[in-house]
This record gives sequence, C-alpha cells and structure tokens, in this order.
Amino acid sequence: MPLTMPKAVLFDNDGVLVASEPLHWAAWGNLLKEMGIPYNEAEVAAQVGKTAPQILTAILNHHRPEWSKPENRGAYVLEDLALRKNDFYLKLLKTQLRAYPGVEDGLRVLRSRGVRIAVVSNAKRRELDEALRATGLEGLVDLKISRDDSKIPKPDPTPYLMAAASLGFEPIECLVVEDSPPGIESGLMAKIPSVGITTNFSREVMLSPVPGRPDLRPVEVFSSMAEFFEALLMGC
Repeated sequence: MPLTMPKAVLFDNDGVLVASEPLHWAAWGNLLKEMGIPYNEAEVAAQVGKTAPQILTAILNHHRPEWSKPENRGAYVLEDLALRKNDFYLKLLKTQLRAYPGVEDGLRVLRSRGVRIAVVSNAKRRELDEALRATGLEGLVDLKISRDDSKIPKPDPTPYLMAAASLGFEPIECLVVEDSPPGIESGLMAKIPSVGITTNFSREVMLSPVPGRPDLRPVEVFSSMAEFFEALLMGC
C-alpha cells in the first residue's frame, strides 16, 4: 500500500533506528549471570517491546517464582535490577552501537521536507539519550519520549499520544514506525497510522500484532529501514 507523507514520523528506537539487540542481549546475559539465573536469549527476545521491569517479572516468575513473596521483595527490586541491566548496556553502546543502514540519510531527507521527527521509546531517558548521542542521531530528532516521560508504557497509547500532542499534530497526521507487536498496538490504539519493521518478529506476526483484533493492523510491514524510507519517499 502506498504511503502518504505525514507531518511527523514517530519512531521507536531499539530495533528501528539503532541496531541495539545484540548489546541488549549481552546486557541481559550479564545481569542474569550476576543473579545466578540461566540466560536464554530466545526467552528475552520473545519479549521485545516490553519494559525492562516487565521482562524481569516474566523471567523471575519462571526461574524464581518465590521472588514475589513479601519476605523476598527486598532482594528483587525491579527498578534497581532494571537500572543494573541498563548500566551493562550503556557501557556497551558507547563504542558498539550503530544506526541501521539508511536511517541517518532518511531522517535528513524527512527534515529537509519539513517533516517533524520524534523518538518514542519504552527505554529510560538516560538510555535513549546515550543511544541517540552515540549514533549521531540526536541532532536529527525534534522530540524524545522515554519511559521517564510517559509513566504508562507501550502497548498503552499514551506515549504516542503524548508525542503527537507535543508536536502539535493530530494522530492521523502522524506515522508510527515500530518493530514489535506491543509498539504497533500502542500506535494503532492511539489512532495513528503505523508500519512495522521485521527486525525482531516475522511479517506475519507484525501484520497481526494483537490476537483477536483484526481491526488493528499496520499500513504495511517492511524488511528494513532502508526499504521503509524508500517506500515513504517514493513519489512524495
């Protein structure tokens, strides 16, 4: 389906703008090793799009079901553990993080055409800031919405509604770009046209991100960011 040039493009960060997955997997591996929990990359990768505390909850429920008992809560403070994982990730991204091919050029072309750029992420603000700084994308972004800005994370529509409102546009005037079912759900529930990138999930999964809701489908799904930018800019 042909894409119409929006007034603003609202990008997720991890798996969309930056190739951060291997670094996140390494950070999770370091944290779980420290906690004495077996690391299974597939177990973590299946939860892409969720916040670190949500992923930790799932891991602890599976490996340490006793963690939620009142007498054990002091040893398992989710936000503290998430920050520890974040520390591991920040050390890696400073030298290893890269933007996906075509991202920097694509953002520059959009800005030259007057399109506003927002990054909307479930990551903490310090992680998002460092990622954009390390990849040289920070100066190409008009607005950043992190988990510190929206206390209600994706798949709730709040982060994307905040971004559209902050830029001064109606949801229908924007376009969301996401790589996970929770992210696509967030954009679509905000009534924003959305597209998917198959960085972490198959085309089939991205085309039907919310089981039982055939009305919540992205406009299109692309295999890469380069393909997305080519389709968006073609003929516009």
